[in-house]
Amino acid sequence: MSGRLVHFPWMHPRLAQGPLPQGLVFLDPGVDLPEQGRWTPPDLPYTHQEVRRLLREYLEFAGRFPRTSDIQAYMTAGLENFYTDTTMDIKSQLVGGAARESDEAGDRLRKAQLFLAMALFREDQFAAMHGEEVRFAKAREGFAQTLGLDEEESFAELGVPDDVLFPRAGLDLPWRSVLLPMLFFLPARTHFYVSDEDVMRELVSLDLQFEPCGHDGHDVVCCTLDPDVIERICGSRLELPSPVKLVARPLNP
Repeated sequence: MSGRLVHFPWMHPRLAQGPLPQGLVFLDPGVDLPEQGRWTPPDLPYTHQEVRRLLREYLEFAGRFPRTSDIQAYMTAGLENFYTDTTMDIKSQLVGGAARESDEAGDRLRKAQLFLAMALFREDQFAAMHGEEVRFAKAREGFAQTLGLDEEESFAELGVPDDVLFPRAGLDLPWRSVLLPMLFFLPARTHFYVSDEDVMRELVSLDLQFEPCGHDGHDVVCCTLDPDVIERICGSRLELPSPVKLVARPLNP
């Protein structure tokens, strides 16, 4: 299969699970990150200076809420309703104020870019936490010694699964919400590559039809993202101008 492969759903390279196909890129929503293997979609509505400023202002606004649940009430309604009744009019910043004419398509792209920037920030925080696994593992060994566990016992047997000690992105991050924003910026002949087995298992559980599509010895499966599949993943329909595929390694039985 020819064309660019963009990692999905994670934009942070440290959340990918290898081995990864040659030439795979990670989407940069205009934040201008220094890592190699980054791909910035063409014609993003905001420059990296603008999107970083908006992200910073959003985080400052979020910091005004003493509890996560306070801001969650806004976020559960989605970005469209999040702008309403806030003390800082983020929406006016997203559309550039009265000086910028707000057409529906342009407004949608601006919101999508900022949404992806926020998602990438969240992934960066998760990756930093996940990078502490070595320290967690050493701490677990110390806990095991303190609790008097022998080599045949484990925390899982005591009702403490590894997921509690080692969180996994596919289980702990709301990955479905990035599909539509990513699709808004995907050029023709660009496809998604899923390396996270937890995400792949959830996709399979949605009865998506993955079929073998590898060549030259590459063992991969593909699923075409038609409007029905998109709606099954994220709850919204979208007509695409050209076919987009989800590509992944087959799951182990």
